[in-house]
Amino acid sequence: MPKLDRWTLLFSLNSFAAAMLALWIGFAVGLPRPYWAMTTAYIVSQPLAGAVRSKALYRVLGTLLGGAAAVALVPTLVNAPVLLCLALALWVGGCLAVSLLDRTPRSYVLMLAGYTAAIIGFPAVSQPSAIFDLAVWRVVEIGLGIVCATLIHSLVFPRPVGTVLRARLTAWLGEADRWALDVLKGADAQAFARDRRHLAAAASEIQMLAVHLPFDTSRLRETSGVVRALHARLLILIPLLSGLSDRMLALKDVRDPAARQALDAVIAWIEAGATRGPGLELIDHLNAEAAARRGGDWNALLVESLLVRLAETVQALAEGHALMVRFENPSAPLSPALAAATLTAARRRMHSDFPLALLSGAAAAIAVLLSCAIWIVSGWSDGATAPVMAAVFCCFFAAMDDPVPAIRSFGIFTLVSLPLSALYMFAVLPAIDGFPLLVLTLAPPLLFIGLFIPNPKTMGAALAVLMGFCNAMALQETFSADFASFLNINLGQFVGLGAAIFVTAAMRSMSIDAGARRLLSRTWKGLAGLARARNAPEPAAFAATLVDRLGLLTPKLAAVGERHDLVGVDVLRDLRVGMNLVAVQGARGEVSGPARASLDAVLDGIGDHYAALSAGRRQPPHADLLAKLDRALTRMGETTFVAGGVTGLVGLRRNLFPDAPAFNPEPAA
Repeated sequence: MPKLDRWTLLFSLNSFAAAMLALWIGFAVGLPRPYWAMTTAYIVSQPLAGAVRSKALYRVLGTLLGGAAAVALVPTLVNAPVLLCLALALWVGGCLAVSLLDRTPRSYVLMLAGYTAAIIGFPAVSQPSAIFDLAVWRVVEIGLGIVCATLIHSLVFPRPVGTVLRARLTAWLGEADRWALDVLKGADAQAFARDRRHLAAAASEIQMLAVHLPFDTSRLRETSGVVRALHARLLILIPLLSGLSDRMLALKDVRDPAARQALDAVIAWIEAGATRGPGLELIDHLNAEAAARRGGDWNALLVESLLVRLAETVQALAEGHALMVRFENPSAPLSPALAAATLTAARRRMHSDFPLALLSGAAAAIAVLLSCAIWIVSGWSDGATAPVMAAVFCCFFAAMDDPVPAIRSFGIFTLVSLPLSALYMFAVLPAIDGFPLLVLTLAPPLLFIGLFIPNPKTMGAALAVLMGFCNAMALQETFSADFASFLNINLGQFVGLGAAIFVTAAMRSMSIDAGARRLLSRTWKGLAGLARARNAPEPAAFAATLVDRLGLLTPKLAAVGERHDLVGVDVLRDLRVGMNLVAVQGARGEVSGPARASLDAVLDGIGDHYAALSAGRRQPPHADLLAKLDRALTRMGETTFVAGGVTGLVGLRRNLFPDAPAFNPEPAA
C-alpha cells in the first residue's frame, strides 16, 4: 500500500486535477487526441513544484524540436519508406545518445525531441500532406498537458524544492560533523562505512535538487550560488575525512602531546557547533603545529600530514556551516571570500560515459528499425504504433545498466491495465454522458494509482498502469468502442516492447558486475590522465566527478558482494589518491630542478599504474614507484618546503603502499 501522508494525497489530487483540466480543455477546443494531454499531465507531474516547472520547460523545448524534425523529415522522404524509417531511427538514437551525456533535467530536451519525432512522424506516413497539422496538434496536446500540470502543481499547495533541499543539506552537514567526530574519536570501521555511504549517496541527490532550485516557489530560489558553494565544500570533505581516517590509522594512538591536544580541540570545536570565528583561530594553530614538524622522520611527516588534513577539514566544515546559515537566512553576513565563492561557484560535472551513450543510441535506432521492418513487411495498417513504442521504451530506460527488466516490468503492468481499460471502454463509458460524469468515473482508479507515483520504488509500475489505462481508452470528443481496433493498437505496443527488449538484451544490457567494472575502469582511466597531466585541476571540480562515481559504485559493489575480481576494490582510496595527485601537481609549479624531476617521476609512475588497471591488468603498484615516492619526499625536504606537496606525497605513499616500511630520508635517495 502507498504511504498516505499529506504530500502523497495532495500529489495525487493535484495530478488528477491537472489531467482533468487538460482533458476538458482538449475537448473544448476540439483537439483530435485530448487523451494525450491527460496522459502527459501525469507524466510531467512531480512531487516538488520546482521540479515540475524545470522539467516542463525542457519538455516543451524537446517537444517543439521533435515536432520540427518530423515536419522536416516526413514530406521529404515519404516516397522512400526505408530512408524515412532510417532517418527517424537515427534521429531517435542520436538524440538519446547526446541526452545521456547530461544527467540533469536538461537531458529531457533531446530525449523528448527524439521520441516525439517518432510519435508524430510514423503515424503521419499514411497522410504526409497533413504532417504540419498533425505535428501542430501533437505539440499542442503534449504542451497542454505540460502547462496544466505546471499550473496546478505550482498554484495548489505547492511543495517547494527549497524546503526539501534545506532538510537534506542540514542532514548532510550533520552527517559530515558526525563522520569527523567518529574519525577523531577512533570509531569502528562499521561507523566509517555508514558515514561514508550516507555522504556519497547524498552528493548527487543534492546536486540534482539544486538544479530545480531556480524554478522554485520559495524565497530560497535566490540561493542557488550558496547551495553550489556549500556543495563544493561538502564534496571536498569526503576525501578529506577519508584521508584523516587513514592518518589516524597509521598513527594508531597519537602520542605527540601537541597533536593530541589539537585533536581534542577540533573535537570540542565541532561539538560546539563548528562556527567560523573560532575555526579560523584553530586553523592557524594547526598550521603552526604542522610547520613545527617539517623535515622530520616518517612519524613526524605523518603527524604533520594529520595536522594539515585537520586544518583543511576545519576550514571546509567552518565554511560549510557559514554557508548553511546564509542559506537559511539570505541576509546573513559572509566573509568576502565566501561571498565571492557564491557568485563564482559553477555547476559541477557529473559522471558521463560517451561509449555507453553511443551504444544506447545505436540500440534504440536498431529497435526502431526492427519494428519498422515488421510493420512494412506485414502490411499492418496500425503497425506505426510498434516503432513509436520501441522508441519510447528504449529512451525511458536507457540510463540503467540493464534496461531489460524495467522494460519487461513496464510491459507487464501495461498489460495489467488493459482489462481495466476494456471494462471502462466497453461497459462504463457507454453508460455515461457528459464531462462531470466522466470525471467522477475516472476518479477512483486515477486517484488510487496516483498515490503510488511519488514513491520511487512504485513509480515505474504506477506510470505503466496509468499510461496503459489512459492510452487504451483513447478518450476523444466522439466516443466509439471498437474491440478490433482496441486489440490492434495495443498489439502494436507489445510488438514495439518486444523489439526494444530483444535489441537491448543483445546490444546494451550489462550485469551489475559489468557496470561496476565499467565505472571502475573509467575512474582509473581518469586518474591515469590526471597523473600524466601537468596542470592541477580545481579540487572541488575534480572531487565532484569522483564522488558522483562513488555514489553510483557503492550500491553496485554492495550488490556484487564477495564475488569475482571486485573484492578489495576501494573507490574511496582512489578518491584520496586523486586529491593527493591534485596537491602534488599544485606543488610541482612551486619547485624546480631535482625536486620537480622527482615529482614528475612519481606522477608518471602513478599514471602508468592506473592506466594498467583501466586496461584490466589488476596488479599492485610496482616497488619502483615506492622508491620514486621516497626519492621525491627526500628531494622536497631539500628545497624550500611546500607543505601541500609533502602532504600529498605522504598520502600517496600511505594509499598505494599502506604496508611499506617507514620512509627513511637518508642517502639512499
